Amino acid sequence: MTELRIGLDVGTTAIKAAAYTPEGECVADAARVNKVSRPAPGHAEQDMETIWTLTTECLSELSEKCEGASFAALGVCAQGDGLWLMDEAGKPCGNAMLWNDTRASADLETLTQRGAAGAVGLGCHTDLWPGTSAMLWRWLRRNRPEAAACARAAFTCADWIGYRLTGEIATDFSNASIPLIDFETRSYGPRQIDLLECNDLGSILARPRHASEQLGRLSAEAGRRTGLPEGLPVSVGTLDLAAMIVGMGLDRPGQTMMILGTTAVVNILTDHVTPTEKPVGASALHPTSEAIIRILAPSTGAAAFDWFTALHPKSLGGESTDEIAGKLNALVEDVPPGANGVTFLPYLNGERAPFVSPDIRAQFHGLKADTTKAEMGRAVMEGTAMSLRHCFEAEDGLPPAPVQLTGGGSRNPVWCQIIADVIGQDIEVSPASDQGLWGAACLGAAAAGLGDAIALSKREETPTVYRARPKIHEQYCAVYRRYALISSAMRTLQTALNSLKEENP
Repeated sequence: MTELRIGLDVGTTAIKAAAYTPEGECVADAARVNKVSRPAPGHAEQDMETIWTLTTECLSELSEKCEGASFAALGVCAQGDGLWLMDEAGKPCGNAMLWNDTRASADLETLTQRGAAGAVGLGCHTDLWPGTSAMLWRWLRRNRPEAAACARAAFTCADWIGYRLTGEIATDFSNASIPLIDFETRSYGPRQIDLLECNDLGSILARPRHASEQLGRLSAEAGRRTGLPEGLPVSVGTLDLAAMIVGMGLDRPGQTMMILGTTAVVNILTDHVTPTEKPVGASALHPTSEAIIRILAPSTGAAAFDWFTALHPKSLGGESTDEIAGKLNALVEDVPPGANGVTFLPYLNGERAPFVSPDIRAQFHGLKADTTKAEMGRAVMEGTAMSLRHCFEAEDGLPPAPVQLTGGGSRNPVWCQIIADVIGQDIEVSPASDQGLWGAACLGAAAAGLGDAIALSKREETPTVYRARPKIHEQYCAVYRRYALISSAMRTLQTALNSLKEENP
């Protein structure tokens, strides 16, 4: 009988589990809605026991759907960063504080002004933000000292779930990366810990390991609650993005993947970074290999498409997202590359990569009295593609090999072709959309000794390939220069506008 591999993804807003055959066929899945509480402005929390209960419900439903099946392993991935604390008895020290919590913003500004935050950039090539463990720990120690005093283990969501499943404590390299890992030594950096004044936090951090290693085996209690067999091998939990990268079969420098969801993400695998006190974006160690994942996330991805279509509800309205996309695609396909001189800067929510400017705003440039909706629509799609190219250009240049693309925007063929032509590289879109769960399942299988996780991730599927067209790419190189010039000018203008606001509040 085929032994199924389980992938578990404990996200911020949803918990999902799926059972796969060794070939990657999903035979059953289950999900639970996850809620974030905001007890005060800037706070983002989740009850750790509730997260565990929802996880057991999800796994229990999956087990029931697979009644009679045999299981080989369980792999875990989850939301990253934040601060999840456990006491000596294995109980939570209060609610988990999440990656998107901003209560430590003022403290971060103080650290930045005195140069202490730069140690993080030099150590792990990531721009520090308020929702990282060190910043939240500093806030907790000052505002809830009793909670900090009781903490005996500090880890991430995946580590908490791994502990509840097995009774063992560990974190993987991708989850440990930010903000206290020194990439040069692949261990916690004394300079970062010292300058951030987090020596007490450093003493309770979980030891980093590869996500393909076995964390432990399913405990009797966890087996009772989930319906899964006691003793089932469980992998060291990993970052959800890292599991997605494994599920897409990526582990070597030079490989690249992009996510075109509501926001966009460019993930570049590399074997080197240049230390700087103020890097753009984030970096994480690969969960199984020695590669470094550079993570550049523009603030606006497919949200730009949704915004534009919402402005034209009558002409672009439809019963489904596919219908709306089809109507816009039909409009823009006859517009030449460059949208007849119309440029769209997709900064609807400010920008965070490849530059940081929370105050900058989106705009159309080059509008004329006879500019059409079709030209503006194409400019919106091109603008998002240009922001992705901007990320590549800010790193090591355009990708040298085909790029895998996933996310809701990857289902739009016109947009995919535009992206391929803009970056000058073929775009590959998998028919699957479960790369994170599948990657977690492959890591679980590797932890059970069934093979290498990347090799196990290969599925018999035929991706849709959008070929970059050299002549069109050459045209887009000129369009990109225009885009980059306007973007640079807007950043200069925004700085001036900010100064004006300070003078006249």
